[in-house]
Amino acid sequence: SPAAAGGGGGGDGGGGGRVGAAELLRRLWDAWEPQLELELAAEACSSAGSSRGGACASAAAAQRQLDRRRRTLSSERVGAQLAASRGTEALALAEAKSVIVQGNTRKFRGERCFRRCKRNGACEHCGTDLCCRKGWDANESRSGGGPAESGCGGLGGEGKHVCTRVPAIDANATARESFAEALAAHLVLLPTARSFAAPVSLAHVASDLGLALNSSKRRSGGPAATESADAAPPWRGVGRAGEAFCGSTPDGRKGSRRWLSCGGLGDHHGGDLEAQGELEAAVAARAWVAGPGERPELVLTYANEAGTAWVTNLVLSLRSVGVDHSLIVTPSAAHCSALFSSPARLSCGHTSWEVPGCSRKMRNKMRTLWYLRHHYMVRLIDLGVNTLMLDGDITLHGNPYALLKAPPLARHQLLYSLDHRNFCDEVNIGFMYCQGCARRGRAQWVVNETLRRERSFCSPDANAVYGDGGTFFAATDAAGVTSPPHRPRLWASAQDQKVMSDVLASSCCGKDVYRKLIPYHYTLLDKAAFARHFYPTGRCNEMKRERGNGAGGCHYAPLLLYNSSDGAPPPPETMATVPWRVLSSWHGTGDGERAGWSGSWLSEPPAFAHFVGGDVSGTKVALMEALGVWYFEADEVVQHVRTALGLPPANPTGGGLPPQLLQSGCAADLAQHCWADWALLPPPPRPAAGRGAPLLAPASGGGSGVSTPLTVPLIGAGASSALETIGGVSGAPPPPPTPPRNATST
Repeated sequence: SPAAAGGGGGGDGGGGGRVGAAELLRRLWDAWEPQLELELAAEACSSAGSSRGGACASAAAAQRQLDRRRRTLSSERVGAQLAASRGTEALALAEAKSVIVQGNTRKFRGERCFRRCKRNGACEHCGTDLCCRKGWDANESRSGGGPAESGCGGLGGEGKHVCTRVPAIDANATARESFAEALAAHLVLLPTARSFAAPVSLAHVASDLGLALNSSKRRSGGPAATESADAAPPWRGVGRAGEAFCGSTPDGRKGSRRWLSCGGLGDHHGGDLEAQGELEAAVAARAWVAGPGERPELVLTYANEAGTAWVTNLVLSLRSVGVDHSLIVTPSAAHCSALFSSPARLSCGHTSWEVPGCSRKMRNKMRTLWYLRHHYMVRLIDLGVNTLMLDGDITLHGNPYALLKAPPLARHQLLYSLDHRNFCDEVNIGFMYCQGCARRGRAQWVVNETLRRERSFCSPDANAVYGDGGTFFAATDAAGVTSPPHRPRLWASAQDQKVMSDVLASSCCGKDVYRKLIPYHYTLLDKAAFARHFYPTGRCNEMKRERGNGAGGCHYAPLLLYNSSDGAPPPPETMATVPWRVLSSWHGTGDGERAGWSGSWLSEPPAFAHFVGGDVSGTKVALMEALGVWYFEADEVVQHVRTALGLPPANPTGGGLPPQLLQSGCAADLAQHCWADWALLPPPPRPAAGRGAPLLAPASGGGSGVSTPLTVPLIGAGASSALETIGGVSGAPPPPPTPPRNATST
């Protein structure tokens, strides 16, 4: 059993010994056959109408023993994840200390600092130096920090605050080292990450040195949670025994069952979404209307062949909390067909849409995938559909609509997750929800303007706009703020996110903003004038705090810009960022988030867990495995898709299992399952198109009202019984009776 298939590289198990990933896989694999025998015996006892008797009692006792064993394995996997988190924490602290704290000390010594630090004293911007000004009096600062408490001791800049070397710290190696570690811990270990205590208390060190605390990141936090893997509860809402693959909402909020669409929609194998009527047909088949007067809801995601495992895991995760009103957009008709014919039965449509200059045939083909999200968001707003756009590295841990549809989030139109500070241009667009967005309104302007900029950056005519002599730099070049040469910036990380962030800041401030991404190079001559021209001015892009219910409130800002050529001003609309209970990311850099690496997700997972930043801890898939939220059907779908497309088997699959466990030709005959040596069932027949498709096929002869279910086993992560019952088309003969075959997580 290759170690690559395990959960996070091993860790300390419940018995104190170290359990490797390969050993965990072997144990789980060995548990499969007795588990199957027990479930068949339990079914026989149940069908006999009695649970008594020696054989049934023995089966029940063995079942309880296996359940206890599964819980132990779960604890061991959690322990492995926590061990990886502690290693990640140590690495992050070391990097913050060497790169940020010590780097800032060297870089900014003697430089102005008041704009960043706001007062005399300790400040991460200055590293282990202090931000000081000679003769500074506490009454001159809104936040205090006079000579008596700052530690500056009369040192500092003449008439200005500068990062200043203070002998009391710099000459004392022990004090300097402790202070650097404390600043690093303050940067990395936010109080929301309560599972790990900071190794050095910044407040303690600063108190010993007589320093004032000046940090924009300082917040109050609760006590550190336990680090014991044995005491850690299992990941909530995953693998609830005895439930069908279409899960129910775990939070039980009032009215949340209206949003359980799983089992209530027909699937959809669409054509080219750019063809007339195709997008409308996809919406009719896959959008969910929760009640009278409600807008249709649709979850949209995207993938090419390389992203098959990710989108499969996302859709299965959505189904596990009762949400199945999803649609995958692919650039390839063959890929969509393979997704639909797979055992996971993924609804999809393909698209011929692309941006001129960003063709998927070029080396920057990923841009087409990123940008098509915005293209279809604009079109779905025109159709009056509330659209939730998700990246594939997200998993669900509760039906999210109870939070999204409650105050204060229900009052806002464009919802994002926060990437850093509470500013309009500090968002992560891997989660984007447009609810109640008006056609030709302010929210649609944001998405449209994002798409316009993306098109212009890729356009064959981009040089005429951004290059030498172009219109973009014409004013700043003429004013001596910038100068040529202006050449294309060939690569930028998260380019689509930076573009939309700039557009959001533009809408919040009422002016064109280009702070995150300027697509062409330039020589900067006047930094202050450049900032006035391209950046937000004042605090116009800072969001306001709005308190709310159990979701934890949010930050929001009004959207100001719209297309004036459309006539009368559209109604007011706002953007907002969701609180941690709705979404938190693995790296936890958003203000107020609960970082996944901290271990806090084990006791209180957010509705959406976004594994952005997880590759630092190994791989995102390994983390999902360790937490029990990787669905191994995704590996099977990858092999099915690759075989259907005439590609060699993936090695690795892009998921959690080694390819040796999967058949090499698992898509050649749809009557065969992909798992090697497992005689499981073929995929179900396609239900009738449209809403309200029958879930059960009528018995032969009709008229009796008796229905025979078709049971299709799907091997869900952590589920001891993962059956999905999907019916045939109305009027079709019933499928042959088949005994249920269930599987545990492997």
